[in-house]
Amino acid sequence: MLPAARRALAAGLVTLPLAVQLAACGGTTSSTTAGSTTASSAAADAGTSSAAATGGGTPSATQDTATGSGTSAAISVKGNTVTPPPGTIDVKAGEEVTLVITSDRTSEVHVHVVDIEKPISAGVPLTLTFTPQQTGVYEVELHEPDLLLTKIAVR
Repeated sequence: MLPAARRALAAGLVTLPLAVQLAACGGTTSSTTAGSTTASSAAADAGTSSAAATGGGTPSATQDTATGSGTSAAISVKGNTVTPPPGTIDVKAGEEVTLVITSDRTSEVHVHVVDIEKPISAGVPLTLTFTPQQTGVYEVELHEPDLLLTKIAVR
């Protein structure tokens, strides 16, 4: 998505259907039919099995911690390597999520669906805290270069 369009969306000057917002960044689109949510991604799942993405089977590849006050995860980026490798964090709608992201470059972090975009400075941890209300899969990515950091599956 073009920077001017991102700013207009973030400022609430323009609203687009969720699928258009996500597709514009190469992200995940979700649709709800008869009470079930399906998700598809234009980006590769980068090591996430379908069992992990749906909340069953294999544990998340992203190191996350569920606490009484929500879920938190620490993610670092060095070059084009994301540690831990991108995975899926399962949370309940209305549960607080805290991400602490450290990068070796100055860039921007984007959380899809809640449309949070924050600048990140090289070597300075960025803490993002938000409470997703809408069910679906929220991709978290770094821009410049585009790297998938994690996915948040809100159920």
